[in-house]
Amino acid sequence: MKTIRTPFHITGGRVGFTSSQTVSAEQKIVDALVTIPAERLGVYNYGIGVESLVFELADDLVQSDVVMDIKQELADRVSGVTIHDVRFSTSFDESTVVLTVTYSLPLGTAQTLSLTLNTDALNEESPL
Repeated sequence: MKTIRTPFHITGGRVGFTSSQTVSAEQKIVDALVTIPAERLGVYNYGIGVESLVFELADDLVQSDVVMDIKQELADRVSGVTIHDVRFSTSFDESTVVLTVTYSLPLGTAQTLSLTLNTDALNEESPL
């Protein structure tokens, strides 16, 4: 199975493809995480928009609610992948939030995917 590799690029006159199931699964997970709800035309309930959730993680109850929502959305939107865990961690200066997703492919072992969100780049003008 071949899928288009993201970010989209053309090398030697050909579109970049990947045959790796792991790369394809990670691309799907990242796509669902960073897509803002209602961003996809015709699929208005697709996406998590994790960048907009970064500032809501101060409270433990809110963070656990966000984690449950992310797990459910990934389970609904990413086919062929089992989501085991979602965790947030902040850096020492709290300017960087790391989102770690633990997942597995069918007949595979658990793997982790980390997505770094830099809160310094977000301000009142950022599109959330």
